Amino acid sequence: MTGATTTSRTVRTSTVALPLREPLQLGAMTVTRREYAAVRVEQDGEAGLSYALTREAPMADIVERLIAPHVRDGELDTAALWERAYRGSAIVGRVGLVRRALGMVDIALWDLRARLAGEPVWRLTGADGSARPAMLVAAYPTPGRTVDGLVEEVVGQAEAGWPLVKISRSPDNALMRDLLAELDRSLPSGTGLVVDAGFGWRDADEALADLRAWDAPRLAWLEDALLPEDVAGNARVRAEGGQRVAVGDEVTDPAVLKALAEGGALDLARLDVVALGGITPALEFLAWARERGLPVSCHISPEASAHLPGVTIETFGRGPGGNPYDPSPTLVTGGPVFADGHAQPGPEPGFGFAFAPGSVEFGRQG
Repeated sequence: MTGATTTSRTVRTSTVALPLREPLQLGAMTVTRREYAAVRVEQDGEAGLSYALTREAPMADIVERLIAPHVRDGELDTAALWERAYRGSAIVGRVGLVRRALGMVDIALWDLRARLAGEPVWRLTGADGSARPAMLVAAYPTPGRTVDGLVEEVVGQAEAGWPLVKISRSPDNALMRDLLAELDRSLPSGTGLVVDAGFGWRDADEALADLRAWDAPRLAWLEDALLPEDVAGNARVRAEGGQRVAVGDEVTDPAVLKALAEGGALDLARLDVVALGGITPALEFLAWARERGLPVSCHISPEASAHLPGVTIETFGRGPGGNPYDPSPTLVTGGPVFADGHAQPGPEPGFGFAFAPGSVEFGRQG
């Protein structure tokens, strides 16, 4: 995993916030805007890029202070630079926000390495260039929305060519029961429906009580019912809830995903390529999952995750009018092409995306 050598590499960061049309309720959180941090790593006249949601954390500062100093020089060996930055920040890092910052830099380094080599990242990761199955985040049942309005939105997107669609959980059990029943009647045949609970239940008893109240049809899977560290609770939801279970969004420690799998708590893993620390540790986890026959679905970051082998991709609506839930598609140009429920990574060097003109300004240097 070596490339060109260098004695100088520049790391730049930026932060941009975009307002949402209406507040979103994500588990216990209310979200009124989406803030993103972006990273640009420059070397030999080329630049590698990455970006991610900050979740209102000071991600640019963490990149600049704790990660950038460890990747500015030396050979462009992504694995070696990841290890250096991981160990160099270990006294306050290893998991959590520092691991997310490392993930952003690692992704930018993979982009840089591939651009300098004139190859798409998928070729360097051992993947192929085929289209990957993709899931659309279709609707959030925010306060004030009606079942009819939600059904119209979700069904319309499924009919537009998305065979796997996701909605978030509402704490209103009556709404969820009616919504799931109506979607079961109205979605095109063969459409898979995912419900994202956003770690919103406190324990298995609470989750199972709500699932019984929903009287839900068979889902493609139930996502992030409980905090991921609650292996026993997640295993109980899987055993008693009557649904396939997926966990992993925002998980920064691969040991947590492995414990969930080994504890009988997963039907499939959710892989957050930024949170887990980037492409480098994601490839290690994917090899581990592949040996055990564990399917993997990625959490957002489609520009990067579409270049990983053997995964399902997730995206928000990418139409010209944007979407009301996550405006990140308006920040970028290029990247994977979405059609017929699949994400097709391109042949361009790197990840094949750029930031839209005027969307991100890299004024800070780490």
